[in-house]
Amino acid sequence: MVVSPIDTGVLTLYMLGLLAVGYWGYQKSDTLDDYLVAGRNIPIWMYIPVMSAVILGGASTIGGGGLGYQNGISGAWLVIMLGLGTIALGLLISTNLASLKAYSLGEVLERRYDRYSGTIGAVIAGIYALTLAITQTIAIGKVLSVLFGFEQNTMILAAGAIVISYTMLGGMLSVTITDFVQWCIMTVGIFFLALPLGLDAVGGFSGLAAELNPSYFDITAIGWQTIASYFLLYVLGIMIGQDVWQRVFTADSTETARTGTIAAGSFAVVYGIVTALLGAIAVVLLPNLADPELALPRLILEIVPVGFSGLILAGFISAMMSTADSALLASSTLFTNDVYKRFVNPDASDETYARVSRTLILVLGVVMVYAAIAIGNVVQALSLTYALLSGSIFVPIFAAFFWERATWQGALSSIFISATVVIATIWLHGFASNLPIIYGLATSVVSFTTVSLLTGPPAQEKLSAWVDSLDSSPSAD
Repeated sequence: MVVSPIDTGVLTLYMLGLLAVGYWGYQKSDTLDDYLVAGRNIPIWMYIPVMSAVILGGASTIGGGGLGYQNGISGAWLVIMLGLGTIALGLLISTNLASLKAYSLGEVLERRYDRYSGTIGAVIAGIYALTLAITQTIAIGKVLSVLFGFEQNTMILAAGAIVISYTMLGGMLSVTITDFVQWCIMTVGIFFLALPLGLDAVGGFSGLAAELNPSYFDITAIGWQTIASYFLLYVLGIMIGQDVWQRVFTADSTETARTGTIAAGSFAVVYGIVTALLGAIAVVLLPNLADPELALPRLILEIVPVGFSGLILAGFISAMMSTADSALLASSTLFTNDVYKRFVNPDASDETYARVSRTLILVLGVVMVYAAIAIGNVVQALSLTYALLSGSIFVPIFAAFFWERATWQGALSSIFISATVVIATIWLHGFASNLPIIYGLATSVVSFTTVSLLTGPPAQEKLSAWVDSLDSSPSAD
């Protein structure tokens, strides 16, 4: 499967357009707020699409279609869990996050607890974000190599260079524009072209049902253990991901943050069901594929007219890039804001911090590309960082918003203890086990609660400042 010259031209123009957007963002990023959080003025009509684009990356699009190819409609659970986690974030703390006017997860932890909890949390979240960017870069290279017939490492290098360039130049402004365009293409391509054309090709729902095993329409066919695993990994993980939080920080008001986040999560749930259904359609039209994750791009080339198919495939690539660029910017923000700014140069100007962030994007981007080419199994690394993220810092983060007796001693001790438990459990039970997150969360709750009660109450001045900052007024800021 190699794309037609017309589709190749569309894809090439799209990639060049990304670089142009990066240069535009560079010219418009006058302040640190512009560079890191798009000036905190993204309106709801744009916020919903760009938040959706952060969620719906390679795992959701290519991976979701592949799971649908293998498991039918139950393959939607991975993306459904991402959507449910986003909805929960919107309902529980999105207005508080928007009110804080922060840049990073580590900064939020520092404001509520202490600088060391913030730094350790930021390092864990930063490593996770970088690992997420690596997995997306591998996925991009994999798809491009099949589409264009070039060697995978060459495509990883080319795609990585594009992601690094426009993210480094324009920061969140560039990421916002590219994510918005990607969402528009994917929405039209998936819902208004691929789905109706795919159903027509198999004779509608009745024709699809006649061709497939009934298990393809069983929502639990993928297995309860897998569903539980997706819950632990993705619902909890996305609720405390810096890439998602940083998008919340861009909202123009607390109401936009809340309503937009809930809407984006709801969109993701529907998107997951549709991509899984397209994967099932691909089973009928393209049976016995060697690589199920290529089911969706192959299906697009099979059923969508030339030109439009190139545009949709560009959206697929951009979907993966949107997660890679958000994760790369998130990692850079964490290390700039919570390590460099806190320990290296606390009194530097905003211009200096923006320059350091750009430099870190370049450095981390090089690491991202190198790791994508050199590392054989980043899935294990991602499992480790996801387990650390959810197992060791989920409890302190949510306790910050919902438990006034929480202390910095409780936060710091629980992060250390639960992180140790997560790593030890992975060592004993492997990366595929759910036990690391379960044991990590349980240990975190017990240690956090116990130490906080023994060392509390927290300093009243710090707690009062924190409570005052959580003004959840829905009016525009």
